[in-house]
Amino acid sequence: MKSITVKKLQDAFIGKFCTILTSTIAKTNFQDQQFSDFFTAIVEHIDEDGVFAKHHITGCKNFYSWSHIVGILEEQVISEDNPEYEKIIQEIKKAPVETQQSILPVNTNSSPYVNADFMAGLAKQAQEKMR
Repeated sequence: MKSITVKKLQDAFIGKFCTILTSTIAKTNFQDQQFSDFFTAIVEHIDEDGVFAKHHITGCKNFYSWSHIVGILEEQVISEDNPEYEKIIQEIKKAPVETQQSILPVNTNSSPYVNADFMAGLAKQAQEKMR
């Protein structure tokens, strides 16, 4: 990887709450909450070997090698002290249903989307850990 690319990645993601997408791993049957818990962390360091991150709740360290990284996604963090918090949460809760209805037949028994309440809780816990 070019050193300029590493620098751009460092500038874009270090210190941020991100999801690291990887190629298939040995465990492929994650539930939505398990997936977000396993692959979402605060990026601490990026170099030519890969990405070092810290779990936002437990503080456990993670390393992802470039040979297995497909993408890095910065997650939207919404704090409860934001005046728009309730409005944003309501929009997040209803948006997947609207999208799902327009693209796929509705399946009321399961959802392909991450639980918004769970992600909001993770964001809150991450902010508390960072204080």
